Amino acid sequence: MSPRLRLVVPVLVAVVALIAGVLLAGGGGLLTGGPGTSNGGPNGGSGGPGGSGAPEVTPAPSPTPRPGEGGTELYGYLPYWHVSDTVAAYLADVPLSTLAMFSVTARRNGALNQEETGFQRITSDLGRGMIDAARRRGTRVELVFTSFGERKNGFFFGRLPLPGGGAPSPAPSPTQGALEAPWQRTVIELALLAEDLGVDGINVDVEQLDERDRDAYGAFLVALRTAVREFIPDGTLTVATEAGLRGIGNALAAVEAGVDRIFLMGYDYHWSGSQPGASSPVDRSDGLYTLRWSIEQYVNAGVPRDRIVLGLPLYGMTWKTTGTDRTAPVLGKGASWILNQHQDVLLDPAFLPGRDTLEVSEFFVKPEGDAWRVTYYDSPATLRAKLAFARDQGLAGGGFWAIGYERGLPGYLQLMRDFRDGVVRREEAPPAP
Repeated sequence: MSPRLRLVVPVLVAVVALIAGVLLAGGGGLLTGGPGTSNGGPNGGSGGPGGSGAPEVTPAPSPTPRPGEGGTELYGYLPYWHVSDTVAAYLADVPLSTLAMFSVTARRNGALNQEETGFQRITSDLGRGMIDAARRRGTRVELVFTSFGERKNGFFFGRLPLPGGGAPSPAPSPTQGALEAPWQRTVIELALLAEDLGVDGINVDVEQLDERDRDAYGAFLVALRTAVREFIPDGTLTVATEAGLRGIGNALAAVEAGVDRIFLMGYDYHWSGSQPGASSPVDRSDGLYTLRWSIEQYVNAGVPRDRIVLGLPLYGMTWKTTGTDRTAPVLGKGASWILNQHQDVLLDPAFLPGRDTLEVSEFFVKPEGDAWRVTYYDSPATLRAKLAFARDQGLAGGGFWAIGYERGLPGYLQLMRDFRDGVVRREEAPPAP
């Protein structure tokens, strides 16, 4: 540890403990109640960060004002399984404003899990080289921290006692003071790792959060924002939030904590357990949840439009059904359909998908034995309309889960360039139905 860190860490421990004590005692006006989760979607399936939960109370409307045309920030998640020499070379042509390195996690005591593949690949020479190369290109880089599952989050935020009755989170060293919950140790270790990697900020992706943990979640974000500002000049803090009511509650907690960006995970509206349809429908006739609905709910609850980045999928979903119509019974569960794993289909000169103009998605149907295979995915054309929709809604920009899924396919990189250059305009957004 550097001499500066030896001086900063004990102070940071004290700050984290102070923030936790004040906020969880109800001070500072943070989180006096409110919104929560979705049930069964959106973000209820595979393909990217997602989750589901039980219904909660809809937030009282307090809409944020709608500005003019939105921004052109472009945020992209790079999953650890794409940390490779091939993808490193490909990234040189991807015009992101922010690259999010996905992800590191914590053990039950709050220490970062250094044995997991994500940690090892991000901190490897190759991972560090990808971070350095991105920053030299002028792309900001954020380190992603993930915690998925209601039970895991209950342990992490200190609501549930750790199995075996052990101490929740021992201090990093005997001289640094006591920590009361695992997340407090995570704050310190994330700040240290972020500085060591030379990134520009941290992204927090906490999913399936029980509303009883939301106060601690807010305290975690406040402490992490303080640590980021201390360790990283002009450091930023982003959170990923689900597209349903639970995501709204988490987004409001994040706004109160002062985060810089909310990555609205605008996908998995149709998921493995649903009928076929677009992962990110702008509108739909078979249900409530849509991109339009999510954005409306977010801003009506008080989330500022200019802090929202609309996350979109670079993957599709596929289902086996008993008939050619999307309403035919589904056989088994649907599965994610990663674009560049199906270049044989997408690059076939004879391939001619249909277009769902309401959901704004491509689809195709093929026979499979005695059944049928129904697949929905986003092309550069449908993603263009959705990025235009983000601009029409006055959002900060758009983003993707996950960079690399489009590699080797035409049109996607040009779309990203057009968006960053401001060529994708609100006039191209799908009209309201």
